Amino acid sequence: MTGKISTIGAILLVAVWFLGGSGAAQAAILSVPGDYPTIGDAFEAAREGDRIEVAPGLYIENRLALPNGVAFVGIGDGPSDVVIDARGAGRILLAEGLDHTTLIANLTFTNGRAAGHTSYERSGGAIFSSNSSLRISNCIFLDNSSDGHGGAIRCNNSTPMITGCVFKGNDASGGGGGAIDCSFDSSPLIRGCEFEDNTASWGGALSCRGFSSPVISASTFVANNAVGSKAYGGAVFADYGSEPYFQISTYADNSARYGGAIACLSNAETNLENCTITSNTAQVLGGGIFAYDASPRINGTIIAFQEGTGISAEGGAAPLITCSDIFGNSRGDWVGAIASQLDVGSNISADPLFCDANEDASSIFSLTDESPANSEDLECGYMGAWPIGCDLVATTLADFVAEWLNQDAQLTWQTRSVGGSSPTFRLTGSHIDTPENEWDVSVVDLGGGFYTAADPNISNGSAGTYVYRLYSAEPGSDWVLLGEIDLISIPEFPDIRELKAWPNPFNPMTTISFRLGQSQRARISIYSPDGRRIAVLADRNFAAGLQSQTWDGRDSQGKNASSGTYIVLVEGEKQKQTQKVTLLK
Repeated sequence: MTGKISTIGAILLVAVWFLGGSGAAQAAILSVPGDYPTIGDAFEAAREGDRIEVAPGLYIENRLALPNGVAFVGIGDGPSDVVIDARGAGRILLAEGLDHTTLIANLTFTNGRAAGHTSYERSGGAIFSSNSSLRISNCIFLDNSSDGHGGAIRCNNSTPMITGCVFKGNDASGGGGGAIDCSFDSSPLIRGCEFEDNTASWGGALSCRGFSSPVISASTFVANNAVGSKAYGGAVFADYGSEPYFQISTYADNSARYGGAIACLSNAETNLENCTITSNTAQVLGGGIFAYDASPRINGTIIAFQEGTGISAEGGAAPLITCSDIFGNSRGDWVGAIASQLDVGSNISADPLFCDANEDASSIFSLTDESPANSEDLECGYMGAWPIGCDLVATTLADFVAEWLNQDAQLTWQTRSVGGSSPTFRLTGSHIDTPENEWDVSVVDLGGGFYTAADPNISNGSAGTYVYRLYSAEPGSDWVLLGEIDLISIPEFPDIRELKAWPNPFNPMTTISFRLGQSQRARISIYSPDGRRIAVLADRNFAAGLQSQTWDGRDSQGKNASSGTYIVLVEGEKQKQTQKVTLLK
């Protein structure tokens, strides 16, 4: 599983809806307070496909219920311009049974409070997401609280996509997940988010329980706290068969009694890839990570300078560690149950050589050129979540993708900015044969370093190859070319092409994509290794162009499929294609 696939690929799925491409229904725009005096009034009037635009201002509201298929967006310059303040009077918003076309963006949620007699009433101070797959982008969650779980957001059997959001000062001191709680088979995708100064009894920022499998990418967890008599996982807690996956993420200055950064118990299969864990504190065990009867899988990760051991593993299981650096932890590095792994799997114990701590806070975990975590001898290539080099270009391009979604040209990219950088982006397009006839393409900021754009100047079927160039500029500076990519027009064809699945192998979810040359009825089925059809994901009419369908690893009865290799069968009107996918547990 790679960061490129699980983050950029997921954004491409939502680009048509977010940008209002040809695949979206014609929407009515409901303005608050222009057309409706309150957000609640607009919610009551909205229908599927509508867009609610909230003007800059302060809105004192709570106990809202968001309709399905509605875009709910602030139209200020940033999320701090449009503030929804519950003033402690109740939960701000309920998201019940909402699908992936539902969007929340560019808003601040503050002072929401979940209280009551049941777990349902007491959880999710800002948002309670139940049986939903909505998208939340570029929002701020500030000082929300719950008497139960999820100070800001509670996910119950939900798979929201949360991009570029800031969670600060949220509290669930009576339960788990000061910022976000994931329970009952919830598997959110969390990308480019910041978690700071959140508090809970377990999982100061994030709690994963009840077979939940969130994927967290390019996110930071700073100064979160687990408090009280339990106090497991200053930043993250996982147990009861949950399988969180963390990649390219940073954990610093978090604290707990057990697991200053992360605590995993009771067969939780926590996975970390290319993470940086530093300066966390455990009062009892595991300054970086505490594991009890759990086997976290750790690869390409730096665990350094904790107050406590780097990793403490207790019970009948132990972590599996490869290509990682554990060093400078006050109570020991490669000690206890992990001692035998130092000399295998390209593991090391050496000062990672972070850049000067006096530098801007956004770059202090970058690594010097001399860092042992950048050795050419390492099988994984590099360690940690941060790039090599202390004198970096202010903005670097992590990914740049151009695709046809239906007949629309969609571009998506991820950047990493260091040194307090605040770049502006410019995207241009041209035909490869007439580069002098260049045009600009509008850019949408999804938050957290993720961006997307739709080009209305061309459509699939237009002849030839198009060239897109992405530029960035710091305030007062000239444009600098970050990247260039070609997009080739695909002529009409009658059959199925480009069937693939990503991530593959996967856990907990994979996205199956394919391209249809013509609109037609198609069926997407999953077959077990012994040839039994266990699920039909879709059986309907599809438009021409790129299509996608997710599979969450369950059969038609809603039961989790066992690990193994399965066959995806896509049947069109004139052709069938298959693709193998592997489900990991």
